[in-house]
Amino acid sequence: MRSTRRARRFGALASGLLLYLTAIRIGSLLSDLDLPRAAYAALGGRYSVTAVVFESLLIALLLFGLALAWSRVTVRPLLPGQRPVTDCYLVGIALAWFCAAIYGTVYLSLSWELKDLPVGLWLLSSGTPPLWGVLNAVAVVGGVLLARRQMVPIANQIEPLRPDLVV
Repeated sequence: MRSTRRARRFGALASGLLLYLTAIRIGSLLSDLDLPRAAYAALGGRYSVTAVVFESLLIALLLFGLALAWSRVTVRPLLPGQRPVTDCYLVGIALAWFCAAIYGTVYLSLSWELKDLPVGLWLLSSGTPPLWGVLNAVAVVGGVLLARRQMVPIANQIEPLRPDLVV
């Protein structure tokens, strides 16, 4: 029983790491795509604050959906009476965020062209280190917490098999 619990916790930690690293990669790839020119014209230009916020919100919404679906599969209890392993999952996400922030800081210190960007782009852009999009991190954690909130009633409703029903 104890080894099963440890295996589930380690699996949740590894899955949290993989989820956040996947979210960074997908966010980076999506930030390289451009919106239609009419959208940029309506938002005030390519690098206007409203255009950057709009792009960041779109990417964060997609990553929220990814995190919600990934978390519902990973965090759910496998057997009756088991609790979701969301805490270990969130530790994996925090560890991946920390490693990505350190890598982003080193990458930023070695890159000359990124040093002249405004602070708003550093915070919101999914392809810009060191934070790789603050809204993306909030969206991933929000997806995990929403999945956890949906799983707790399910875990409480599952009843163990009664001995008189087992054949």
